[in-house]
Amino acid sequence: MEASVNHLMLPFLAVDLVVTVAVIVTVLKLRGTAWAMSFRSVSSIVSMDQVRALEAFSREQHQRIHEYMRANWSGVPDELPAVLTALLDELQRAAKEQNLPLERDALKAMLASSLRMHKIGKGNERSEALKQVA
Repeated sequence: MEASVNHLMLPFLAVDLVVTVAVIVTVLKLRGTAWAMSFRSVSSIVSMDQVRALEAFSREQHQRIHEYMRANWSGVPDELPAVLTALLDELQRAAKEQNLPLERDALKAMLASSLRMHKIGKGNERSEALKQVA
């Protein structure tokens, strides 16, 4: 039982890691700093409250992504880019409503990770569709 619980936590940890890294990269870009910045400096830029908010957001959106895709995508690969674009727009609006510092590329990475975890579409279909999504 314990192994299955740990197995279920891995997808959430992966999404959290992607979002956290994306946030740090975004903040560093906004600040115009170099990658050589120390971890202590990075931790002073991104507060723990922001990290917790991003973690909560990624968990909420993970389930929302699954529900959205189930309701809006018929499984036809040609329709996937349009569905993902609309979903990404909604994710961006949700992030702005919660005042989260997420750029579209970070949300796109979170979306890709969630789609993989939910096993939505085939790997090559997802990759191609995500390349077409602006």
